[in-house]
Amino acid sequence: MSDLRETKSALDPMKTYLEAVLDFYTTLEPLTADQWSLPTPCPGWSVADLVAHTIDLDSMAVGEPAPDHEPNWDQLPHVKGPSNQFTERGVDFRRGSPPASLLEQMLSAANNLSDFLLTQSPTINVPWVKGELTKEQFLSMRAFDIWAHDQDVRIAIGAPQNLMSNPGKDAAQRMFGTLPFIWGKKMGVPSGESLQLVFTGPDINETLFIATGPQEKAAFVSEPTGEITHIEISWAD
Repeated sequence: MSDLRETKSALDPMKTYLEAVLDFYTTLEPLTADQWSLPTPCPGWSVADLVAHTIDLDSMAVGEPAPDHEPNWDQLPHVKGPSNQFTERGVDFRRGSPPASLLEQMLSAANNLSDFLLTQSPTINVPWVKGELTKEQFLSMRAFDIWAHDQDVRIAIGAPQNLMSNPGKDAAQRMFGTLPFIWGKKMGVPSGESLQLVFTGPDINETLFIATGPQEKAAFVSEPTGEITHIEISWAD
């Protein structure tokens, strides 16, 4: 794994995205009809709904029109506000689709997206929900989302997590690299306090320090200062 203090992964973003899709497919392909209906950690969403969500976002990225569909919101109490409604439309539109059809659509959407991006300039910006993203940022985001939902499905069916794949390592890189922001801004830790993080697991054995400076701005540092909070995290057993 590359330097955990970096937010940018050393892995090829396109290969990581496609590997995430294939890993997800491998998890899904042998499932029974009953397993496709199992609830997942995502509120209100079944295994099939997570696949529908993946199809919807990858299709949106290549400019396919959003489904002309308005769900019955009264029957969807897990949907809270406009942002949830935005992501729910494409999912609800595909509810009831046969698993084989969803799998075919997922692979087709991923192939269309990869073909589209490979024919564009390396410096293309991809229009997205809250503004444009570079191609690398977009692919990393999609790989992370698909990998995360693969783990959601694995939880639903009682399967082991897939943490040490390339998409898993990329996800770890993204999460670890944002820890200073979470420590300083999200948690509001006072200036002068530090966090000692010990990461363990296959291919990982590292201790990092984060210190909070003025205006709650936190950063990785070589030595901690002030009061120190110690946390040990095991990425994978």
